[in-house]
Amino acid sequence: MARILAVDFGRRRIGLAVCDELQISVRGLPTLKVQNFNDSVAQVAKCAKCEVVEEVVIGLPLNMDGSRGEMAQVTEKFASQLAVLCNLPVHTFDERLSSVGAKRELHAMQKKKSRGEVDRLAAVLILETYLQHKGR
Repeated sequence: MARILAVDFGRRRIGLAVCDELQISVRGLPTLKVQNFNDSVAQVAKCAKCEVVEEVVIGLPLNMDGSRGEMAQVTEKFASQLAVLCNLPVHTFDERLSSVGAKRELHAMQKKKSRGEVDRLAAVLILETYLQHKGR
C-alpha cells in the first residue's frame, strides 16, 4: 500500500493530512498559509514530495445538492495542475460537511478553534473518509 496525502484546499490556508504506508492511521500536518493559486500548487507539491506519498486526495467542496460551484471549479483546476507538477495520481473526493465535522470534533475536544486547526482536522476527516470509502 502507499501513503496518501489529503488536502483541504483554500485560497489562504490549506489543511493537510497523511496516512501511514498501511493506510491505517492518519495524522494532520501543519496548515499551509499560501499567497496565491500558484503558490498553493507549489507548496502542496513540495509537501507531497517531502512526505513521499504516492497519491493525493483533495476535498471537493460540492454544494449540498451535489452541484459544483465556483470553489469546486477552482479546486478541480488546482487538482489538475497539482497532478501535472507532482506526476502523481490526484483525486477529488466529496468533502461536504468535512469542515463542519472538524469544528464539531474540535469543540468536543474543547480545543481552541483556530482556523489552522479546523483546516488540518478537515484534511484528516477527508482522508479518513476516503480510506473508508476505498474499503480499507
